[in-house]
Amino acid sequence: MLKSLERDGFTSQKRLAPDLGTIEVARALGRVVDVEALLPLSKIPTVQSLKPRTQDEVGLNRYSGHYGLDAFPLHTDLAHWIVPPHYVLLRCIAGSKDVFTNILPWAPIVDIVGMPVIRKALFSRRRRRIGSSMLVRALMEYGKTTIMRWDPIFLEPVNKDAQVLASTMLDGRRNAKVIKILLNEPGDSLLIDNWRTLHGRSQISAESKLRHVERVYLDEVHQ
Repeated sequence: MLKSLERDGFTSQKRLAPDLGTIEVARALGRVVDVEALLPLSKIPTVQSLKPRTQDEVGLNRYSGHYGLDAFPLHTDLAHWIVPPHYVLLRCIAGSKDVFTNILPWAPIVDIVGMPVIRKALFSRRRRRIGSSMLVRALMEYGKTTIMRWDPIFLEPVNKDAQVLASTMLDGRRNAKVIKILLNEPGDSLLIDNWRTLHGRSQISAESKLRHVERVYLDEVHQ
């Protein structure tokens, strides 16, 4: 799994230790971001339960509050944080046969807009939050690692380069490069490099309203 994560920016495995809890699997894979301890006032659990919700069931601080059962756009999780979590673990609890996690490495976006535009793209947060910065760049250097980020809801373009990037994310040319991952059996797991790879979710059908995925953030994975 770790070799493909390094090579592709994501890795998936069917029925990974289905008898273990998500937090146990996450700790076996790497160092978990303890969100409950890091942001106690946010009331965000370390293991987050993701279930389909209509727009009127949740607030606008969540994707379901904007898109409901429609498809979620490609994005970086917690892109408004100063340093977003490095890895996202998604693990199937109750699956569906027609809801996919969409994956897109940054390379096709770079090919369309060019690295100079991404380097200069500057965004502001939608509103001030604990643990987040007022202004963030689409690309930043963090130690020896490059972080790339994008979010259509929680980040707002500040300059022309950010507007170009935002428009590109709506460009249909990138859709041909999207990789679709199906989490449909208990234990099916997807580990995403959140700094190098965008992800989203396809539309929820009437037959898939019981879909249940758990999410955990990690700041490093074991070598």
